[in-house]
Amino acid sequence: MNEPSDPWFVFKIEDTEGEGIDAPRLARLLSNLSSAFYAIARTRIGSTPARPGRRSTNEETLAGVRIIRILPGSTSIELAPPPAAAQARLPFGEPTADDVAFDFYEETRRIANGEPPDASRLEIRRHVRAVVEDAGEIGSRAEVAFTPRVPLADHLAAVTLRASLPTRKLPLESVPRHTTIHRRLSGHAYMVDVEPGRQRVRLKLPDGRDLTLEIDDSLADRIPDTLDKAIEVDVEEEVEDEFPTRRTARGLRLLPSAGSGSDRPPKSIEELAREQKMPDKRPDYRALASAIWRTAAVVDEFEQHVHQIRQAARG
Repeated sequence: MNEPSDPWFVFKIEDTEGEGIDAPRLARLLSNLSSAFYAIARTRIGSTPARPGRRSTNEETLAGVRIIRILPGSTSIELAPPPAAAQARLPFGEPTADDVAFDFYEETRRIANGEPPDASRLEIRRHVRAVVEDAGEIGSRAEVAFTPRVPLADHLAAVTLRASLPTRKLPLESVPRHTTIHRRLSGHAYMVDVEPGRQRVRLKLPDGRDLTLEIDDSLADRIPDTLDKAIEVDVEEEVEDEFPTRRTARGLRLLPSAGSGSDRPPKSIEELAREQKMPDKRPDYRALASAIWRTAAVVDEFEQHVHQIRQAARG
């Protein structure tokens, strides 16, 4: 094990301009640095990197780092591991604060080398780039120096890992646009997983599709009650470009059911249509559409127009 007196994690900004550091810029940098550590910690424990709500005990244990000192000149921000991170005593195979710091270093190294972001680490890449860009408001170059408390596999003992990169000339990246969509779904819960940290429910939707949802920690104690029941779920869906990457249930309610084992919703399409006072006779949508778009060329032109509008809306 490396000596506790060795600096554990240092984020250094070089070629600073003027005397001192602008307080708002430093505050923004420290805030984004902390957010990056928590995003990495959530990924390590299998949670959503951008999960809202209060931080869990596991997250604090991995990412609740402490600022030891900030040295002026070439600004150096020295961090210490979270107080609860007695890493040598953690169960074998469990993530540690060292793992979180290493992931930050590794993402910095990958950015410095111009390596594309890993598809499973897009949110981490955004957080680390934000820290580097904040550093660019203070100085023209940044360095990460990480000395793990417990030697890492594939690295020499007592080694300090370093990654350095310019802060104002970051390579351009084609990172998929991240959006969050909120949906409300209903279906039959035919599988549940109550393992801590991996709570999930699998639904059979009315159209026959299967859908697996992660469960918000606040709903964990209610999962067993949903098994073999019709439920309604408030879903938070994370989307990269147009592709869902994670679906999390933020709320759920039991629905009246047609009985155990039924995957049919409590109300039919006809019943819902009557409740909502829909017309008895459905419009002839084909005739209506044909009256507006008379040729295939017109349809193609309209589709292209819609595509351009959506692209413009995304910025």
